[in-house]
Amino acid sequence: MRLLRTELTPLIGDLITIDLRNQPFLASPFHSQPAFHAHPELELVFIIEGFGKRIIGNTVEPFEAGDMVFIGSNVPHLWLSDPVFYEKNSSLQSRVIVTYFNPKLFVQIFDSIKEFQPIRDMIRQSSKGIRIWGETRNIIADKLIELSELEGFKKVEGLLQIMNLISVSEEKGQVVNDDSDHYDDLYPDRLVNVIKFIKDNLHDQITLHQVADIACMTEQSFCRFFKKRIKKSFSQFLNELRIAQARELLIQTDKPVNAIAYLCGFKSSSHFCHVFKGYSGESPVQYKLSMKSNTNKKPAL
Repeated sequence: MRLLRTELTPLIGDLITIDLRNQPFLASPFHSQPAFHAHPELELVFIIEGFGKRIIGNTVEPFEAGDMVFIGSNVPHLWLSDPVFYEKNSSLQSRVIVTYFNPKLFVQIFDSIKEFQPIRDMIRQSSKGIRIWGETRNIIADKLIELSELEGFKKVEGLLQIMNLISVSEEKGQVVNDDSDHYDDLYPDRLVNVIKFIKDNLHDQITLHQVADIACMTEQSFCRFFKKRIKKSFSQFLNELRIAQARELLIQTDKPVNAIAYLCGFKSSSHFCHVFKGYSGESPVQYKLSMKSNTNKKPAL
């Protein structure tokens, strides 16, 4: 089976993501079709509704509602809904909570505080996949639903609590029972390299030829590939990133519009203003003034 080596943090744009998915069948928003894949992010999967087969490493097992598995960094895996979910007139639904978090977020804490030793041990064990059941699973499921609505420190705190629950619970077991780590036909995720290049070079003129070359594809093939994976065209994606960066610079700095246009990779300030207004509904100057006005507003007494 082909194994896709990928990385989710550049695609998500966040170190922590709790994703509640309601789908006809299990599918990842980061893959155009089900793919046996691995990534450095830790992953916690809870099946609310649905059934099928899950593959973790070289272990294939059935899953159903209530299945909960914690997967370590770079562990190959795939959840496949049963074939009946793919039938044209199927009324079946799949509901799942998928949590991704980059281990870099916690490394310094885990390594410097001895009280986190059980969590460090649990993360090492997750290289075999950890299945969680019983009351531990029920508590974690409730916490995940709650955390999906939270932001900031509360989300981080909640994830630490979940990892501690897993580490101290006896209601868990390894999914993979052998030491085999051989997988056929490894191939990298070309999209990750492309997105990293784009984000690192937003200030430059980025051409379709450059990104297609990074992906080792023709320009026409790359355009089809990119739109299938990202659900938007390359030019649209590039402009959205540039406008997002421009908004930050307009709010956080006093740089003139023409300087911001250059820093965000636009050839001219007039083109920048035209694109900015198309995405924001107002010119860069109007946007800056409106944001400044909103910031300076005092709450009514």
